[in-house]
Amino acid sequence: MAMTVISHALGFKRFRQESLELSLLRSDNFPVVLAVVAQHFPQGAIAKPASDLYQLLSEDFRVLRDEGFELPKSPPDYINDWVKSRWFVRRPGSSQTGETVEPSEELLAVLDSVQRWDNPHRSISASRIESLTQALQTLALESDPSMAKRLAELERERERIERQIEAVNAGEFEVITTTQISERVADILDLAASIPADFARVRHELSDLNRKLRRQLLDPEDARGDVLEEIFKGVDLIGDSDAGRSFNSFFDVLLDRERSSLIDRWIRDVLGRDEAIDLDPALRTRLYRIFRDMEDASFEVNGEMTGLARSLRHYVTTEEFAESRRMIQLLRDTRNAAAKAAEAGEITSLNHMDTPLVRIGMDVRSIAGLKLKNPGEERVEELPEPVESQEIDTETLMAQIRASEIDFEELEDAVAVILEKQSHATIAEVLVQSPATQGLASIVGLLYMAMREGVPTGQPQNVEWEHEGTTHRRRISGWQFIRGLGGSGGFDGIAEGED
Repeated sequence: MAMTVISHALGFKRFRQESLELSLLRSDNFPVVLAVVAQHFPQGAIAKPASDLYQLLSEDFRVLRDEGFELPKSPPDYINDWVKSRWFVRRPGSSQTGETVEPSEELLAVLDSVQRWDNPHRSISASRIESLTQALQTLALESDPSMAKRLAELERERERIERQIEAVNAGEFEVITTTQISERVADILDLAASIPADFARVRHELSDLNRKLRRQLLDPEDARGDVLEEIFKGVDLIGDSDAGRSFNSFFDVLLDRERSSLIDRWIRDVLGRDEAIDLDPALRTRLYRIFRDMEDASFEVNGEMTGLARSLRHYVTTEEFAESRRMIQLLRDTRNAAAKAAEAGEITSLNHMDTPLVRIGMDVRSIAGLKLKNPGEERVEELPEPVESQEIDTETLMAQIRASEIDFEELEDAVAVILEKQSHATIAEVLVQSPATQGLASIVGLLYMAMREGVPTGQPQNVEWEHEGTTHRRRISGWQFIRGLGGSGGFDGIAEGED
């Protein structure tokens, strides 16, 4: 017993000393770090261009300083510190994005834990037992090599389903309450809460594997030959790794079109129930976006995995690999020659070298040789002429604004009006109630709002609008708005709420 306690204590002591998670919790700035991730990295594994993040943090830090947070450094300085602490990961990015920054796996895990501690899901619901039971039943069935046992289990399942069908035909079934729906939605979200950290871990493992393979390619022949041979055979060493295969399996299941359409329909049906209207708006939004966020993050990870595989193959099939090998060989020859010369006593630190060293940069012989810049030379002598103020016609100005921008405020009001009368409405139904005053721009605005805050219907719909006395009709993808599903419990402030 004593040895068990000692082993546990030593293990936890080592964890306290080495854990990135605990180092973050001990940091004075940990509330700011978690707030930055929660606000700007809601999908976890999707990186942001560093320049964009610096701009966002400049405004965030100004507001936080007004609230009493001590943030004396600039956003780039803090990001550098957080990268050094391994809370964030900096990547080269692409020519379009430039350098990118993303939270580490450990940081996402801390954010998930703190959110659970701050808002725990305390209910012991029956749906948890049902989920565990279903998972165990599936595992037992799919791991059983016996055909007879599998058939017997499927027969029992069929009998159970037939009994349920008979009960439904007889009208003997119960519809769960709003409280039960809320509990089950929370259970579903809990199951998905760790996925952003999993994406970050996969990206980290893939990057480490890429570096390991490149090091092996530069190793002596016996360690390099196998890797080269597999690459030239067309083997995707990145995708065939444990992390790659695991992610590819997840990615294939996630993007299955039949499954995706069913999931969209299930979510739409649940959120459209009368019993679900009073659900917490945050739960409604998170449930609606749960698989969309997974898809976005999965595309990001898949793109990086594909890019690493292509980059590795390009590396070995171009002169870059040969140049790296040549540089390694030159460095080894130089070290060997230096070691032999040092052992023979031929060279010391005081030996004169015949090879001249070329200095790079500006050669300043004397401070007096510098010509100082006179700011007065750029002074403007002539004063600018004042411009007389002119009165602007307010109606003309508003007309110009409406001609150049989509009036989201008008569209939000139109959606809010129809959702006061019914629980859900398609874009076409909104246009019947409130015609498109801006023509095609109104259609685009409604479609944008629906794709951000609505749910797909799975069926196309026809819309029409007037322009210069002519009626235009087009078919668009099917989307609908649902009462209570939005960034703030409805459709108020959608345009202003966009980052």
